[in-house]
Amino acid sequence: MPSTAAPTPPQRSNAIVVRRVREAMLRLTHPVEARISPDGRAVAVAAAGPRSIGLVLAPVPAGVRGPDAAVPSPELFAPPESSAPTDRHSPRWLPDSRTLLHIAETQGPTGTDVCLAALDTASGAVRTVAVAPGAVEELLVSDDGTQALLLCAEDGAERDGMNLGLPVRLGALPTPERFAPDAGRRSLHLVDLAEGSVREAGPAGLTVWNVAWRGGTTAVATVSEETLPAGYYGARLAAIDLVARTSRTVHTPRGQLGAPAVSADGRSAAVCEGISIVAGRPVVVDLTTGRTEVVPDVEDATWLRFDDTGDTAPGPLWFAGWDGTGSRVGHTARPGGTLWSGPVTLGGASHQPALSLSDDLWLAATVLDAPGSPAEAVVARTEGPDAWDWAPVTALNAPADPALAGLRTEETSWCSFDGRTVRGLLLSSGGDACPRPLAVLVHGGPAWLWSAGYAPGDVLGIAPALAAAGYLVLLPNPRGSSGRGLEHARAVVGDVGGGDLDDVLSGVRHLVDTRLADPDRAAVLGHSYGGFLAALAAARTDVFRAAVVVSAPTDWLSFTHTSNIGGGYDRTYGIGGADAPAELIRRSAVFAHGGGGTPTLIVHGSADRVTPVGQAHELYRSLLRAGRAPVELYVYPDEGHEFTDGAHLLDAAARVEQWLATHLGPRSADPHRTAVPGDASPEPIPGTASEAGPKGVAPRTPSGPAAPDPAGGDR
Repeated sequence: MPSTAAPTPPQRSNAIVVRRVREAMLRLTHPVEARISPDGRAVAVAAAGPRSIGLVLAPVPAGVRGPDAAVPSPELFAPPESSAPTDRHSPRWLPDSRTLLHIAETQGPTGTDVCLAALDTASGAVRTVAVAPGAVEELLVSDDGTQALLLCAEDGAERDGMNLGLPVRLGALPTPERFAPDAGRRSLHLVDLAEGSVREAGPAGLTVWNVAWRGGTTAVATVSEETLPAGYYGARLAAIDLVARTSRTVHTPRGQLGAPAVSADGRSAAVCEGISIVAGRPVVVDLTTGRTEVVPDVEDATWLRFDDTGDTAPGPLWFAGWDGTGSRVGHTARPGGTLWSGPVTLGGASHQPALSLSDDLWLAATVLDAPGSPAEAVVARTEGPDAWDWAPVTALNAPADPALAGLRTEETSWCSFDGRTVRGLLLSSGGDACPRPLAVLVHGGPAWLWSAGYAPGDVLGIAPALAAAGYLVLLPNPRGSSGRGLEHARAVVGDVGGGDLDDVLSGVRHLVDTRLADPDRAAVLGHSYGGFLAALAAARTDVFRAAVVVSAPTDWLSFTHTSNIGGGYDRTYGIGGADAPAELIRRSAVFAHGGGGTPTLIVHGSADRVTPVGQAHELYRSLLRAGRAPVELYVYPDEGHEFTDGAHLLDAAARVEQWLATHLGPRSADPHRTAVPGDASPEPIPGTASEAGPKGVAPRTPSGPAAPDPAGGDR
């Protein structure tokens, strides 16, 4: 007998799918970084689960290490549970390959106690080595295993968007909260591992952003006088005397610096020089003469290590970095540089490609995240016929959650309006019915990227959920993104919201022209800088029927005075400055116009210090006053630049799905129409170089100052 039950409305069905997929993502355990022991027999992994961060220890399989190598017992011990909740992270092996240093953060009744701890991996015993004088952001161990160097941020220190945009909180929020030029520093502290003594070793008056050290009295660090994350954008490379607590500038960059390394003899340093979220070109510095040399033919490096095994000094460099939407590993002494590349993401503690090498350099460990399978720690040989054949050493997650198993990830490319090739990823699921409703998700940064992985997490982590619900999801890497070299990353300097927005809009045109996307059912969603582009697209064009703006800068004038990266970020990207307020206003989404009005949902965290919540209120009120389309704002308590509370993430995902279902409407009557929505060109913006452009796409934003030469400064 036929069922008399009413069919489930499509919107309700999609809501169920979105929630189920987003819940599956929240159940994942994410390996943060993998560290191989000096003897290459075991891997220590920091793993972030739904409730805590812990350590996982695993033996390297015999087949990877070699048939003649001794293999440890598989019964390696994880640290025992304590009565108080304790997060354990930053695993670092001592030379004995038995002792594992790490940071233990215990939540007590009055706040967080931060300790340097040592785990005996043979017995499972854990002991406290020293109490850290702040939140530990980097832990380094001397080559001889007698000392450790801690980079500590004091209570109240501000953090950037890569670290939630929330201040360090080790105790209760002070009343009143103090803001002063000397507050919130990051400094260096030396620990004698035998005695457990801790002494400050960094120069007074300097903030240290990242550091390299192999032992001895000299470290190399990126430093600035300013304590706010804005100071990172003007940081320089310095050699620091850890005894005298003095610094000496050894390299003043044209961009930003990250991932420093130092040679074993302490005479040479290397650092990645790029823009903003640093993936860049390696620069080698002679610490004695000050001579610098850019390593040729290496782009988008994110991790460096000197190869000190040869007779020459300085030795060549091992490196890891981005390669399009994938990753690569290389060695500067090898022909062509690249040893391995693939359409996957290799990860480390900085959310960027990184490796850990055994002492004999025969084995490498990392975290591998690939489409179709959750991220796991992996190892591979670096030489021989099986070189770089990654083998998993952890099984932290089920092989593939049913809610995510049907997703397809494909690389795609198109030509932008000025001829530039743009690349990105397409996510989809189910059958091949076309055209589909389109969701364009724009990443933050802009010097970040969409890389190939199991469940991309930017923009509220909603991309896999929308793909599973039947959307065609475009993840574009427009100019300004990493993965295509420094010229591509710097192409947005002096032109934010210009060519990069064109790149996104041309991606829509490409998918419509190829009949993959329904031109009348397109939405744009973005986080941080991507939210800025989404807000511009919604205001300036009629290409999209709905927009979602998450944690976005919307008013550059107020941003430069209220964001903890203001004055650094905007200067780096040539947006304007305090002496050019008109330029800051001209590029702001709250003043953008030209389209007929796009229904816009705004989502923000109340505690965000990178894009303060006032940015969301400004956009909401400007759109409300304009009255051209529906607008709603949801502010989530205690969330920063990225959301971490699972209930908040599920609630936000549900609101996004409902917004799209409401405003995209049913399938278009003529699914093969090839014009992009908005056939009537919007009102040109005064000052644009040209009012002519691709039909149905708004003229690009007026250009700012001419973008400097790629080799020129951006500070």
